[in-house]
Amino acid sequence: MYKIAICDDKKTILNTIHELCNLYAERNNINIADFSYTNPKRLLSDLEDHKYYDLYFIDIEMPQMNGLDVIKSIKQFYPDALVIVLTSYAHYAIEAIELDVFRYLVKNRLSKSFDDYIQAAINRLNTQSGECYFINSPRKKIKIFCKDIIYSYKDKETKVTIFCTKGGEIRERKPIKQVWNDLKQISENFVFVERGCFVNMFYVSGISKNEVLLENGTSIRIGIRYAENFKKELENFWRKHIWSD
Repeated sequence: MYKIAICDDKKTILNTIHELCNLYAERNNINIADFSYTNPKRLLSDLEDHKYYDLYFIDIEMPQMNGLDVIKSIKQFYPDALVIVLTSYAHYAIEAIELDVFRYLVKNRLSKSFDDYIQAAINRLNTQSGECYFINSPRKKIKIFCKDIIYSYKDKETKVTIFCTKGGEIRERKPIKQVWNDLKQISENFVFVERGCFVNMFYVSGISKNEVLLENGTSIRIGIRYAENFKKELENFWRKHIWSD
């Protein structure tokens, strides 16, 4: 299912996009759930409560709040959010592009362009799709693809969890055991190698004596209490994902 937020102070526009979503979903045999907002502050409030949408249609000119400011706030919560700008004014295009919006849709071409735009968005979403872990903080929501996590460890001084990803390190305030439990709900790739560290088995290149070797060159000591279970989990993972025909 694709979840779409539509924010426009005019109910006629909300109703039109709702109908276009339903028609598109019916023709393409997919599920779309769209949520309408006449007040952008209500949308941002929902995002603060950790509500997540796959795609946003945002009006530029609304009485409660400028649409460009709304998009900036959305990007603070979800930097990778797909946003389609709704407007009657072409002169906002440059500013919208600077905010990394996905598409720019003029309202008088709404019905004509809608299918092409939403198809492009769904294509992008399908390309980005995958198992994801979300870090929620008062100021920002961060989406991490599980496939990008190489390993995680507990910082001994701050006690926070550090994700070591293909793009760098990301901090999570949750205890590492809780993070691992959350990840296990969405991915089977992670296993503890010692009390304060778990690895993504996809990136394990081998074992040397009492250390696990990762593809990025990192080596991590395997705890005595964890060695037997780690080797068992790794063998099962390799048999399922690498050795299988």
